[in-house]
Amino acid sequence: MILIDTTGSKLGIINYRNTLNNTSFLFLFSFSLLVVCGCSSSVENMPQYVEVKCMTDFHYYFNPTMNRDSLLNVDGWSRYDAGRVVTRSFIKPEFHQPPTITVHMTLRSAGDPWDKSGTVFMIPPSSSLDLRAFEEETYALDTSKQTYPAILPFETLTGLTYEPAIELLRFITPFGVGHFSDNDRLDEYRPVYVPEWADSVSWNTDISHLWDSMEDSLTLGVYIDTWTETGYSLDLTLEFAPKPALQQLPPVTSTVSLFNTTKLSSKQQHFDGFANGNLQVDFVLPEGASDVAFHYHATGHGGHATGDEFVRCEHRIALDSTRVTHFTPWRDDCASFRRFNPSSGVWTERTYWRGDSIDERIASSDYSRSGWCPGSQVDALTFPLKGILPGPHTLDISVPTAQAFNDSEMNFWNVAGYLSYTENLRD
Repeated sequence: MILIDTTGSKLGIINYRNTLNNTSFLFLFSFSLLVVCGCSSSVENMPQYVEVKCMTDFHYYFNPTMNRDSLLNVDGWSRYDAGRVVTRSFIKPEFHQPPTITVHMTLRSAGDPWDKSGTVFMIPPSSSLDLRAFEEETYALDTSKQTYPAILPFETLTGLTYEPAIELLRFITPFGVGHFSDNDRLDEYRPVYVPEWADSVSWNTDISHLWDSMEDSLTLGVYIDTWTETGYSLDLTLEFAPKPALQQLPPVTSTVSLFNTTKLSSKQQHFDGFANGNLQVDFVLPEGASDVAFHYHATGHGGHATGDEFVRCEHRIALDSTRVTHFTPWRDDCASFRRFNPSSGVWTERTYWRGDSIDERIASSDYSRSGWCPGSQVDALTFPLKGILPGPHTLDISVPTAQAFNDSEMNFWNVAGYLSYTENLRD
């Protein structure tokens, strides 16, 4: 079936597999309208599998002349920050019981040769401010906590509330996969253990626990830190698959968005606040919440060879001044992604083999980094908050060895966190 907006332009595709009948579905929507034809609302006729094709060969690129608040109705995606952030709303499909939800993304370079941080995110439905608000308004911020727009929850003087974006899939683009994979000159740099350069890179992650937080619709966003007008080609799909029928429905899973330091606004800066202090966020856990967990993404960037990207930095997480955990985000398996990085810089390093001193080739993409590798997916770490009681709390994130911006080094951390908990609220 084809998704069509009110002007008749093609927006995407939904595929249904119904094991009970061959009822056909036609969905018409812009951002809030859904018309269903030839479909019964009964549970028996609900689709057994739903595939929402959010992007197909989507050209994602940076354009400094693009209006910050432009809405391009041709494809239904809103652009921000000169195209480096895009958002669009989708109707959530109906299921009698919570399904398994998987995010699938495939990326190919359309000319950008560099590795860049990226994310697929969801704007919480309970947030009354979206990213456009940060393009059009200036809000008073608590500079004592080193915050910028879109990082922490806040409330405006008029009572509007903002909740940070919830990360669904964090990824790092590889060096030039696809566009440079057939380049004869770069083929000379291909190591013997890579038979051929990959033509794309794909990632997927399970977000089934966010089903209840989507409400009737969900607003998705994609961010890639690109600065080229060639950019990338993206395929993005949400897959909804039914789980085995249960006699008793599982409890509702709710979420509380806590913080997100990724640069999702043109007025926001890359976050080097850990060099000046801790990142703190206050929240209230409601009565009846159980199985509380903290979900945390963390990657360090910039600073050249001695900056936070290439230096181990311990992260410390505390709840109400009590240490919950500490760990060091670090990946030392980056050479395993070499086939996705044809345009990575290559040089030689002196090493020893069988008693002889030799020069061995090494690519920039091979080096270990702070929680990521070029071409990798960055999974969230989940920490159970056992024994937490209902009421107000403060979560505290610190990175004691984090380095600040300086004249020659741009050190920053992209961290994002939210809570999930269960409630027995289903009918």
